[in-house]
Amino acid sequence: MMHLLSNYQGLAGLKVVRDGRFEVTGKLSTPLNGLCVPLRSANYADEVNANPRITAVITRPDIVDMLDERLAVAVADQPDAAHSEIHGKLCEQHSAQLRDQANQIDATAEIDPAAHIAGHGVKIGPRVWIGPNVTVAPGVTIEEDCVLHAGVALGIPGFNVGIVGGRQRVMPQLGGVRLKTGVELLANVCIARAVFGGETTLGEETVADSLVYIAHDVQIGRRVQLCALVNILGRTIIGDGAYIGPSAVVKNGLVIGDRAKISIGAVVTQDVAPGNVVTGNFALPHDRFLDHIRSIR
Repeated sequence: MMHLLSNYQGLAGLKVVRDGRFEVTGKLSTPLNGLCVPLRSANYADEVNANPRITAVITRPDIVDMLDERLAVAVADQPDAAHSEIHGKLCEQHSAQLRDQANQIDATAEIDPAAHIAGHGVKIGPRVWIGPNVTVAPGVTIEEDCVLHAGVALGIPGFNVGIVGGRQRVMPQLGGVRLKTGVELLANVCIARAVFGGETTLGEETVADSLVYIAHDVQIGRRVQLCALVNILGRTIIGDGAYIGPSAVVKNGLVIGDRAKISIGAVVTQDVAPGNVVTGNFALPHDRFLDHIRSIR
């Protein structure tokens, strides 16, 4: 859906300099088209100009002349706050659209009576099994043959903080969650919905152990193993066949390659190449970590 920047004139002090259309709010790194982004530093003006996904910018008056003519531009004293307010309005519209979407639940799905499935905007495919106390929010799609054990929560709010309505709060989100064919989630796994659009996604036959948390906009490949208490932060990409050991933490925005292995308790702050093994806090290539341990014993 397209939006005119001028439709939000005056919101949080917003003044439109050059009108134009956008589809979604987002950040520079958001992988969606038709982005409206905030820009509070001139250091990123060239990056904004070069990004074909961006069509509208909210910025400071002194940065306007640095921006390409193709971009719609508005100014505000606090670009991030104005951007958050627009995002909030888009989320209200999206929620209204979801309320108009009837649930699509296949007749072969088995849903425990103690599960809570939102009354609209949910898609559940054939042979899905949903256990007691599972919560499924609007905007969630569960493809065929998935298994959700007790206490799983899908489509929960992601921890993305902004200024909305003049106060700090967890920003509303308008994306969804998708479980592809054959995903299995053990007890109390929590998966946050995408923030600006699209879906937090788990690939085919991926399995997550109890108490795993998967944050907003994460993309996980097929046949990934996520052990108990793993914490995957926002916008992380995990390749096919990766293994994430118990209690590991993966920093936001990283790329974990196909068949990579993250050892128990590791804190990962850098990308991991395909097939590599990392260990420790902060995580290092496994062989280097063992050499370090030997050197201090």
